[in-house]
Amino acid sequence: AVVSTQSAHYGRGNEDVQKLMDEETYKKSRLYSLEKINFGILQDAYHELELLAITLTFFLAKLWNFSGKSIESLGYTDELIQSNMFLLQTTILSFVVHLPWSLYSTFVIEERHGFNKMTMGFYFKDSLKKMAVSQLITTIMVTPLIWLIKWGGDYFFIYAWGFTFLFTMAIFFVYMDFIAPLFDKYTPVPDSPLRTAIVDLAKSINFPLTKLFVVDGSKRSAHSNAFFYGFFKNKRIVLFDTLLDDTCNPMLGLDADGNKREFPGEEETVTTGKKKGCSQEEVVAVLGHELGHWYHGHVWKPMILNQFLILGMFYTFGLLVKNKKMLADFGFVEEQPTLISLLVIFQFIFSPLNRVMSAVSIYITRCFEFQADRFAVGLGKGEKLQSSLIKLVTDNLSFPMADKMFSTFNYSHPPILERIAAIKEEMAKKSKTE
Repeated sequence: AVVSTQSAHYGRGNEDVQKLMDEETYKKSRLYSLEKINFGILQDAYHELELLAITLTFFLAKLWNFSGKSIESLGYTDELIQSNMFLLQTTILSFVVHLPWSLYSTFVIEERHGFNKMTMGFYFKDSLKKMAVSQLITTIMVTPLIWLIKWGGDYFFIYAWGFTFLFTMAIFFVYMDFIAPLFDKYTPVPDSPLRTAIVDLAKSINFPLTKLFVVDGSKRSAHSNAFFYGFFKNKRIVLFDTLLDDTCNPMLGLDADGNKREFPGEEETVTTGKKKGCSQEEVVAVLGHELGHWYHGHVWKPMILNQFLILGMFYTFGLLVKNKKMLADFGFVEEQPTLISLLVIFQFIFSPLNRVMSAVSIYITRCFEFQADRFAVGLGKGEKLQSSLIKLVTDNLSFPMADKMFSTFNYSHPPILERIAAIKEEMAKKSKTE
């Protein structure tokens, strides 16, 4: 973070940066970057102090005893019920404790830099809805998991891994159809030049596109994005409305009565509406990059690697859980609840491993980003991919400079200067072979 801050201060003299953004945008992105970095340092420091306090005060044991008394007052004494009561109380407590941080990030930092679009009422309604859905999913997952660990004997780790894998796949299958619509509106893209261009792109590489949506991300934030999802021959693409400029946004192609109106040409000046976003050709180039992730298997490859990691972690859990002194150090002298064993081992004991795996994951993701960029260049989208990335950087106030070593293990997406340099290099190679 310190190195990134220094880069943020001295980067304007870089000629490549001057080509990317004007002085005003540079200053805004620098201030936005510095504010997020400083906020992140404070938040991380608080998080470490919070974990230290939880450990030294035996807070987990005290909350577990409180959850036991809570279910006793309702006439229950079962460990599974107590585990879910403990999770519910933990969720509520965590929401309250971390609320000031979330409010400051959303209504001070994001608001100050023009990204937040939420009202306070919408924020709390959305947060409570997310908490309720998350708690329901957690309950459905944790209850059978605890039972399997108790029932499975010496080979429980295989059953536990198998269940978490199947549960994760089930969530992937139902999320976009049943869970995501609870929070955002996904509108099918109507017939339009943009839809035709995207469908043609999908056909050109045999991408099994079945549905194309625009999501109303602008009701939350001005940040933009695009992604695909789905299994096998049932793939769908989602575009954030903030990604589209007024020359191609199909949602602007309908009047108040739902009748089609003419789309302005890409070179025409639009005097109304937002002036941010990408043109049709740039959006197609962005999707060329996204479909590169599909073509190269960037979704299922890390998923398979993660399954081996999870299986190994469950096996290691089985070895560590036999050490009764471990939970005693957290205040659990008489009881050894399975849920607490999971929390202590996965959150505390595996913490160093989680840090290492996070850095490895980020490095792999960066490699995938470069590979997806090369795929888009192979489709002939190199020029438009560059211009779209520049627009996304300026629209999102992403700071263009970063220390190479720091960004390698902390930024899942490479800085814009590295990506553009790699794209140009790939375009040069492609031109030589043609």
